[in-house]
Amino acid sequence: MTGNLPAEVTSFVGRGSEVATAKRLLSSTRVLTLTGPGGVGKTRLSRRVGEAVRRAFPDGVWLVEVAHVHDGELVALSVAQALGLRDDTSVPLAGLTEFLADKSLLLILDNCEHLIDACAGLVSRLIPATTELRILATSREPLGVDGEQVMPIAPLPVPVADDDSGHVVAGADSEALRLLIDRAAAANPEFRVTDANRGALAAICRRLEGIPLALELAALRLRMFTPDQVLGRLDNAMRLLTTGLRTAPERQQTLEAAIRWSYDLCTPDEQRLWEQLSVFAGGFDLDAAEAVCVIEPPHALLDALTGLVEKSVLGHRHDTDGSGRYTMLEPLRQFALARLAAHGDEHAVRLRHRNHYYLLARRGRTAYWGSEDAAWFRDVTREHANMRAALQFSLADPGGAHRALQIATELRPFWEHYRFLLEGYRWLIDALGKDLVHTVDRARALAAASVIAAMLSDTAEANRYVRECVEIATELDATEVLVEATLLSALLTFADNDPVGALDIAESAADRAGEVAHHGAEMESLAFAYVCALVLEDPRAEAIAQRFLAKSATTGSHLLGGLAYWAVGTDHWRKGEQDRAIGDLRRSIEQFRLFDRCVWTASGFDGLAWAAAAQGDLPRAARLMGAAATVRRGSTQRLAHAMTEAVGDKVRVQVVEAMGDKEFRAAFDAGMALGLDEAVDFALGTEPVAAASAAKPAVVDVLTRREKDVARLVAAGYSNKGIATELVISVRTAESHIDHILTKLGFTSRTQIAGWVSQNPI
Repeated sequence: MTGNLPAEVTSFVGRGSEVATAKRLLSSTRVLTLTGPGGVGKTRLSRRVGEAVRRAFPDGVWLVEVAHVHDGELVALSVAQALGLRDDTSVPLAGLTEFLADKSLLLILDNCEHLIDACAGLVSRLIPATTELRILATSREPLGVDGEQVMPIAPLPVPVADDDSGHVVAGADSEALRLLIDRAAAANPEFRVTDANRGALAAICRRLEGIPLALELAALRLRMFTPDQVLGRLDNAMRLLTTGLRTAPERQQTLEAAIRWSYDLCTPDEQRLWEQLSVFAGGFDLDAAEAVCVIEPPHALLDALTGLVEKSVLGHRHDTDGSGRYTMLEPLRQFALARLAAHGDEHAVRLRHRNHYYLLARRGRTAYWGSEDAAWFRDVTREHANMRAALQFSLADPGGAHRALQIATELRPFWEHYRFLLEGYRWLIDALGKDLVHTVDRARALAAASVIAAMLSDTAEANRYVRECVEIATELDATEVLVEATLLSALLTFADNDPVGALDIAESAADRAGEVAHHGAEMESLAFAYVCALVLEDPRAEAIAQRFLAKSATTGSHLLGGLAYWAVGTDHWRKGEQDRAIGDLRRSIEQFRLFDRCVWTASGFDGLAWAAAAQGDLPRAARLMGAAATVRRGSTQRLAHAMTEAVGDKVRVQVVEAMGDKEFRAAFDAGMALGLDEAVDFALGTEPVAAASAAKPAVVDVLTRREKDVARLVAAGYSNKGIATELVISVRTAESHIDHILTKLGFTSRTQIAGWVSQNPI
């Protein structure tokens, strides 16, 4: 007996770790179930695993395609037939059990989900009655039998794009991209990957979320479309990916057929919930599902949600903070959304979705300046895609412009502090253009648009918005908005090269904000007033910094509290009290590290660099300046940077003159190459970073010619195997070269090498 595994007719791409894991699990469990959504590659992986373990089973590896069976009573008979047993008995299970009793074989039950109970019953009977039988099942949900080991199968890893540039920064040799390229070349021998189309191919992989079936169908389209054309039409993956290989199972000939197979296996409640969940973007939590989706009776929603997870329609994970989150692959979402729209329910569900996320945005009005700031920023970051979906729907909905105005305004701290200024500005401008009624909400939106325009150095527009803001706020006696307008006036005065006037206005704004208990505006005004005083070397700086710190301590703010510690710390630096400066600046960074994308972390690094320079530790100062430059890269807060650079540029010139250009550049580049966590540890002095001793050797000439070649390929995203192929060397030699590069440069990761190469032409 040798088995009946069919020969592979196309190359098997990736999944090395999954094959190894499945082999290991099969050595310790008798029932292993590969679970995952349709099209994720469970069938192909199961066959590859079967091939990999064939020699461990003297009686063979046998495949039973359960998808072809439509009656649970026929499952045992189908297994018997696959094994070559005669079907001349009315009790096939008895004959099957007797046959398998002493056999050492692997039985692959492929696509069990539509007959899950029958398959589970069969497995429950076979395993206790045999000694050497192993069963490898594939299903969109677990079998639920005793002793079962479940192995979820995820989509293939996709290339990672930079948030700002869109360029591939990791995974240039990802399995998803390799599969797409392989299948495209098989479908069209003239297909070639070029520098011009590589970005579009990577974007296709990301858009299809690494789902192998979707990638294979997209590859077929590359016979007649360019990668850019395919990418441009993926907003409706269902319509584009409608033609597949005629030799594939019917359920997999098109992406829609594969998904409909799952849909038809769901209960009516699960189908309704699946459709309603399609309005979410980027995932959701249980609270959101319960707020947006309606299933009667209410307790049925949890049962349906559980069912969708078990059937692999939804993925579920626990985030680092312990919260649970559900996700749905994009093709499954598009399928369900089309059905929701066809049933006429989309608008009502989107209204509930919009209102739920408005309440989250609205929470920031108090959370921003208080002790809940880190949690609010974390939640908004997690729900950024849903916020965008709510804003898009509101602007497209005839009666939704006012809600869009409110959401975009409430998110102003998020746009500003998390480096989404341009996005926030666009949402505000679009909403202001549609909702023209004089309301307090419009006045607040104008204030938000004005501050972002000022941050972007668009002073003409900032002035225009603030004038209308003051007009409406005065008309409606909106005191808090008038306080915000005063702070705006200070910003614009500074931008008009009058820091003295800006300082006076900012102090006035802080006083007025305190009088009306507008805590956020008070602390923002104090922060701005302090920067003005620092630039001017005004003696009021110390009092402003201390008032700012006291206020932030009262409110419990972490983000604005971090800025307060930065103010006090840089004031100590200004007065020559470097040890106290370092202590407070490190406290500021400890506060900032609670926020994922906080641009002010760079300011903390800057302050510590100034203190290090004052203490004579010039290499450390240069390295911290490099780390700050990396954090700040891509930020659009031009006004804020211009303000701190007025001080920082003077210190940098002093450090460069003292160290010399070459030594400064080496240390600066070493700092730029640090990852954020490494840079924070270095700044806090909690870890002896290797780059600290690598400042001097981190120059181009330290690498051999071959090491430079390898470094360039590392920076281009090549894997060790890819480097070996490109340079015609062994993988082991490539690994050795990379080890030498890391040692010579004092680095610990390939990312650091890539950052160093980007700053050092080689």
